[in-house]
Amino acid sequence: MKTIITLLLLIFASIPSHAQFLLSYDKPASEFTETQRKDYKKNGYMQEALPLGNGRLGAMFSGGIAEEHIMLNDITLWMNSKRGLDSVAQSGTRIGAYKNFEKVRDAYRNGRYGTSENSMEGMSTKYLSSHQPLGNYAPFTDVYINTGHQKKDVTNYQRSLDIKSGVGTVSYTIGKSHFTREFFCSYPNDVMVIRYTAQQADLDLTVETNTLHKITGLNAEGNQIVLNAEAAMEKDPIQFQQRVWIDAGDAILKANKDGSIHIKNANDVKIFITAYTDYLPKYPSFKGRDFIADAEIKMKEATQLGYDELKKNHQKDVSALMNRCQFNLDYKSAGLTTDKLIAQGSSLELENLYFNYARYLQLSSSRSAPVPSNLQGLWNGHLKPAWNADYHTDINVAMNYWMVETANLPESFSPYAEWLKVLAQSGKHVAKQTFGIDKGWSTGLNSNVFGFAAPNVHGRRMQQSGAWLCQNLFEHYAFNQDKKYLEEIYPVLKGAAEFYLAFLDPWKDGTLIAYPTWSPENAYLLKEHGKLNKQAYGASYEQQLILNLFTDCIEASVVLNKDARFRKNLQQTIPKLCPQKIGQYGQVQEWPEDWDRPDDHHRHISHLIALHPGRDFSPLTTPELSEAALVTMKHRGDISTGWSTAWKTNFWARLQNGDKAYQFYQFLTAKRTYTNLFDFHPPFQIDGNFGGTAGVCEMLLQSHLRSVNNKAENIEEAAFVAYQKKSENNKQFIPVTPKETIANAPYILHLLPALPSAWKNGNIKGLRARGGFEVDIEWKNDELVNATIHAKTTGKFRVYYQGKLSQVFSLKKGDSIIWNTNHKNK
Repeated sequence: MKTIITLLLLIFASIPSHAQFLLSYDKPASEFTETQRKDYKKNGYMQEALPLGNGRLGAMFSGGIAEEHIMLNDITLWMNSKRGLDSVAQSGTRIGAYKNFEKVRDAYRNGRYGTSENSMEGMSTKYLSSHQPLGNYAPFTDVYINTGHQKKDVTNYQRSLDIKSGVGTVSYTIGKSHFTREFFCSYPNDVMVIRYTAQQADLDLTVETNTLHKITGLNAEGNQIVLNAEAAMEKDPIQFQQRVWIDAGDAILKANKDGSIHIKNANDVKIFITAYTDYLPKYPSFKGRDFIADAEIKMKEATQLGYDELKKNHQKDVSALMNRCQFNLDYKSAGLTTDKLIAQGSSLELENLYFNYARYLQLSSSRSAPVPSNLQGLWNGHLKPAWNADYHTDINVAMNYWMVETANLPESFSPYAEWLKVLAQSGKHVAKQTFGIDKGWSTGLNSNVFGFAAPNVHGRRMQQSGAWLCQNLFEHYAFNQDKKYLEEIYPVLKGAAEFYLAFLDPWKDGTLIAYPTWSPENAYLLKEHGKLNKQAYGASYEQQLILNLFTDCIEASVVLNKDARFRKNLQQTIPKLCPQKIGQYGQVQEWPEDWDRPDDHHRHISHLIALHPGRDFSPLTTPELSEAALVTMKHRGDISTGWSTAWKTNFWARLQNGDKAYQFYQFLTAKRTYTNLFDFHPPFQIDGNFGGTAGVCEMLLQSHLRSVNNKAENIEEAAFVAYQKKSENNKQFIPVTPKETIANAPYILHLLPALPSAWKNGNIKGLRARGGFEVDIEWKNDELVNATIHAKTTGKFRVYYQGKLSQVFSLKKGDSIIWNTNHKNK
């Protein structure tokens, strides 16, 4: 009997606490005041309300007692920009700018630093930068539900979000009466649903809706409110509609002239919301959706299904995705509300919850929408949000999609890929009109949902981002091994590479570099030219990304058996690229010149992009460059913004320093988060959430190295090495052209490469590895117990753990093996 009880205790101990899937609070979120609406730096509703979303339609609920405030967003609603121009103008390019391109380049060749009119920055602004407004992501609507209840009368208040099911709840008691609310945004049925119930009481509610935009029609009739409005644009306003449909059973409903509906004598009220814009991802018009018909059709479908069926469909959908990857640390729940858990400081419970929450935010903000998640994911209540809530291509939009692969949410990737196809179409005009390049495409630092691909309005921010954006595109193939997908996105990869082949230019030493460029968003030669001296040539990050892109294109060309001549051009160009350099302090040089400063604590460390998310710097293949990266990390210091803290978590994981990676993840979860667990940049910026969870995945599993010598018994001889030391200068490392056989080289699955000592016991299920594999890992007392590797497609791999490299394993699709430290296949 004692044995049975002990066994049961062990079983229950292994079942993860639901606390790791629940955000809970004992008070409502703050009101969204007019001051906060105008100033995104003011804390309040956005930092406390809880988010819902189906990838296109998003909402946040406050849980207010007297009044519930539901803020809605549609990922396609932008304002203050242009659409429907001719195909060249829509790109934002300066038409004919290429005529002055060499004049601009002369400023770089002659080293005209600083910010004067004739400087690199000044010339880029004068001749190349766009004059077209980027615009900004816009709020959609607000729904208010007045209850008539008073805070002073309420007891047992609870507000929560179950991220495993995607359902938000509010409950409280007034006297002997109990009131509950439920909220969710359904992906299967594309509708937001709300339910109010009362026990031993009647509900007396008023439902109204509004928007910060121009209202063209607001009408309440019967049990439905229809709002029509338009968001201001410099050309062609965006039209949109929202419908609110109320099912209150036998209760009394009264539609008012102000567009509101009053509900009386009800105890169960169901509210359905559909909403769409006229946006379609068709270049260059970006319109054409029959948003009115769609709102009506989806409302009809939802109301015919009814609340119970909608909730069942929604919970099944979300829980299937959330259950696919499960992270379980060994801790006992503190039983605290989420705000108190954060205030308490770092804890295993908070770290576990943060990981799961980021996965929830990912599937909520990016699923089959026509455009990707932005700087704020899906949620924004400001007419002028921070940094326009746009698409920053110098880390942010790419970081939003790192974890979709490793944390097993590949369905979230399609909006990114679809958006990039449009951007490449637009970017062809930028390549030709701005730079005089007839092949390929280019895009700058900022973008929007209307194909804006031109250089930033300010020449200080001049950069080309195609290589950076394409890195995620090929990674999606690396993880999924889907040749049909590769065929589909190959023209985008090839176009980016074609642009760089033409854009690269010989420097003084004869090597090929990219310019105009900068090293985001850092300055150099501060004493001589000031802190705004940022424009440069041959920035190390861009050279690294070009090698990454060319290598990806070579592999894609081999896999698809096409473009042999193009492939040969890439192979011949790679050794000519400017080498990576180790500077006077032992650091990775940020620029071709040794301008780095040991006291530089800038948040961007883009010149380590080959370490992460790239694969070409590694302690296992390029130890000298990795040691130099370590020096750079020490120079940059430990205090960072939210997204930078997240990236540093990944850097330290790739450097195989688990405790240092953990230090940054701790700081991110405890010190860089608001009470609703949104990333505290400051202000709110969602890439920190996504980047942090990507960092956890990197601590537990890495799969970016390839085995090109399958007979080798150690990883140093087996793995592909992307940079080799220059024979005449041991501080310079030349890019290496991969052999075409790399297309068939097995990926190396590195188990627990940076396990922090704080995570002594735990397990994770459903991590994804390149090559088409899923991996379940269990560890105890800091040591691997075993790893179960599942083949999602037929393929080969090798396992690496604590300095030992396994033989090559072959698995057919659907098969699995259990691997442990004895290298036994069970």
